[in-house]
Amino acid sequence: MKKPTSMLLEANFDINQIGETLEWSFTRKDGDGNPVKGRYAGAIYFTVGEQMKVRVRAGGYDAFESFKVLDCSLITRPQIIAIAPGGLATYAVPSPFAGVVGASVEIPADEFVPGRSADTEEEGRRYYTKVQKWENFLTVAESTGRWEISFALTVEITRSSGKVERRVFVFDPEGQVGAGITPPMMDDTDDSVACQLMPESDIAGRLPT
Repeated sequence: MKKPTSMLLEANFDINQIGETLEWSFTRKDGDGNPVKGRYAGAIYFTVGEQMKVRVRAGGYDAFESFKVLDCSLITRPQIIAIAPGGLATYAVPSPFAGVVGASVEIPADEFVPGRSADTEEEGRRYYTKVQKWENFLTVAESTGRWEISFALTVEITRSSGKVERRVFVFDPEGQVGAGITPPMMDDTDDSVACQLMPESDIAGRLPT
């Protein structure tokens, strides 16, 4: 049995980007959260009791005064976990997180606080960053299941000129379990949760450090 640890969901956006898509990653200190080999390859891998935290990072080549989170939603869409021959499909419960009855979790905006940020130099240009981190966490409760995860974020950006803008950003990874198959099942003694998301190879190296 693995000792529960913490998983960080980091969502990044540029204050000047045209599109709505967040750059995102799930990371874990022990490095086992995003396996690229074995039965959980291409999935986000949780352990029961694990605490999932959230950090949002804004950046831009233009200096800006601040940003704050106005609302933040995490949606888990249950996937098929078993199909018996001639029978109906069995789905995971709506959410893998403790105390969450439905598929949608509203993360309180007032629980985000400023985090440590560091500007960087890219090709001779300064890239300004600011961070907001969630001061709480979600605890993984379900021992088996597969989910797709969506994330929606509304932020208020205050530029150096004093101009205030509100933007909505999202990520919605593709990770489907096709009908008519039996998805890989976890051992009864395993205390893991696999959230099927975009393959790791599709997101590796895309996030600023």
